[in-house]
Amino acid sequence: MNKIFLSILLSTLLFSATPEQVERYLSVSYSEEQLIELEEQFSIMQNNLNSSDENASTTYDMQMLPIRFREYLQKNLSENEMDEIIQQYRNVLLMRFISAQNDSEYDPKLAESYVKRLEKDSDAGVRIELAEKIGEALYKKESIGILFDNLMKPLMQNSIGGGKLNEESMKQSRENYIKMMMETGRIETIYATKDFTVEELDELLEIVNTPTMEHESKAVFGATAYALKEFFLSIANRYDLSKHQR
Repeated sequence: MNKIFLSILLSTLLFSATPEQVERYLSVSYSEEQLIELEEQFSIMQNNLNSSDENASTTYDMQMLPIRFREYLQKNLSENEMDEIIQQYRNVLLMRFISAQNDSEYDPKLAESYVKRLEKDSDAGVRIELAEKIGEALYKKESIGILFDNLMKPLMQNSIGGGKLNEESMKQSRENYIKMMMETGRIETIYATKDFTVEELDELLEIVNTPTMEHESKAVFGATAYALKEFFLSIANRYDLSKHQR
C-alpha cells in the first residue's frame, strides 16, 4: 500500500506544472496584470463593506488571491500542458487578441455601442459570426457555471436574506448569471477583434478551439473560482441580497 501511495505521489510531483512554468504563463498571458487588478478591486469592495459595518471583524488578506491562483494552476495543469499553452502564446495573432482584450481604456458602453452599429451592417455577418464563435470557445457555459457554483451560490446562500432562497430561484439565478456573462463575453470579443480581418478571425477561431486552449480556459476559470471563494465567503454576511436582485 505504501509503495502504491508513493508511486502516485511521485507521479504527481513529476507531472504537475512547475512554479517557473506558472510564472512564465502569468507573464505572457497578461494574467499577472489581471490578478493585480482583482486585488485592487476587491480590496476597495472590502474596505467599503467594512466602513459601512461598524461590527465588521473579518478582513480577508488579498495577497492570498494570486497565491491561490498560482497554486491551482500548478496542481491542475501538467508540465506538458503548460509547455503547450506557453507555446501557443508565441503566436502573434493570439497575442494581438489578448492585448486587445486587456486594453486599459476599454469602455463597456463604447463596446456595446460598437456592436450595435456593427449588427446593423449587412456586410458584417461573417465577422460577427466568427467573433461570436471565438467568444463561445472562451466563455463556455460549463466554465461560467464553475464561477457561479463556487462563488455566487455560496455568497447568496450565506448573505443577508439568503435563507429565503429555494432551489428554483437558485436555478434561475444560475441561468441568468451564465446568460449575462456569455453576453458580456460576446460583446467584449466582438469589440476586441474590431481591427482583425475576416481571415485573421478565422485563424484565431482555429487557435482558441485547440485542446491546448481548452485546457487553459478550464484551468483559468477553476483557478479564479478557487482564488476568490474564501473572499466571497468572508463578505457574505454583509451582502444584502435584496439590494442586488432584480
